[in-house]
Amino acid sequence: MSAAENPHFSIEHILSHYQLGELLHCEQNLRGYCNTSFAIQTLDEGRPTWHFLRRYKATIREEEILFEHSLIEHLAQFDDLPIAKLERTREGKTYLIEPCDNCSGLPTFFAIFDFLPGEDRYTWINPRCSTTELSQAAALLARYHQAVWNFQPQGQRREPDLQNLLPLITKNLLACLEKPLAAELQDPIRAHLPFLQAKIEQLQLAFADPKNQSLPRLIIHHDYHPGNLRFADDEIVGLFDFDWAKKDWRIFDIALALFYFSTDWEGEADGCLRLNEVEIFLTAYQQTTQAIKGGHPLTELEQSTLWLFIEAANLYVLNWTIVDILNKEVDVSEYSMYLWHGLHTAEWLHQTSRRGFPAVPPSLAIHL
Repeated sequence: MSAAENPHFSIEHILSHYQLGELLHCEQNLRGYCNTSFAIQTLDEGRPTWHFLRRYKATIREEEILFEHSLIEHLAQFDDLPIAKLERTREGKTYLIEPCDNCSGLPTFFAIFDFLPGEDRYTWINPRCSTTELSQAAALLARYHQAVWNFQPQGQRREPDLQNLLPLITKNLLACLEKPLAAELQDPIRAHLPFLQAKIEQLQLAFADPKNQSLPRLIIHHDYHPGNLRFADDEIVGLFDFDWAKKDWRIFDIALALFYFSTDWEGEADGCLRLNEVEIFLTAYQQTTQAIKGGHPLTELEQSTLWLFIEAANLYVLNWTIVDILNKEVDVSEYSMYLWHGLHTAEWLHQTSRRGFPAVPPSLAIHL
């Protein structure tokens, strides 16, 4: 794909603000849902080099770019975190601001990153990671959490944290019943609304408990799934996509990861957690934190609330589906799959909890 084939902006123009050479080739990355991204190859002093160009979503604000980029630059100082570094413009900034090109009145933001090596082996949908991949992913998340334990970023993230998001999920579900939608999308929401409302109320009460308010908070990744990792053989050689990062409960980041890595998507098992994978992930996370000098293993209170946070993690991802249904022209069959996956997961988690499932699998007791 050449820059001339993109009607919205010229990649050559973007590159003119950097010292990266001339454009040789570009390929749009179609895996993302919010931003527009390209793998671009440039020629600088006779050396071809790949980079990653991101055009941020139209609703992004500069304070959010500052937040994300200060986090990335902080993480890039740690040799054991495989983070893509940001390229700087000729003016020394980590991002480029271009005037409005769509009459929205808002500027457009761009950034160029180093291109991470390795293979995009999975997406967020139905990943089946090996035991080694699961352990490595958990260890990397533990090292990330350690790196940001006391970090204070610049700027701020506008999206609400989990506690403030829960009541908005209820509003979004109700909005789906007021909007003309395909029956395949609206009927499941209507049928499950009382259950979902009760679950959200239960979680709101639990998270408002003063004990749970004291749980460790830090700048969590907030989108830690196999599709945001790059692999080479059994090693993880890239971690990216920090544009959802925000300050929230540490245990919520782990719960989200467990939802993404270990939830089944197939047949009658759709929505069930593969508990052996949950155990592998949690064990590797805890062992990594214990091996780090000054590390922060999961506390007993975090362990006791893990199941509630996994339920919240599923609702968080379900809300992403609902927001898209409300605001975009979505593929009905694709989003029906996402919707039913979230509903099946919510039901399985609730029923498993009612059967007395402990906070963590019993075999983890020696590790946690």
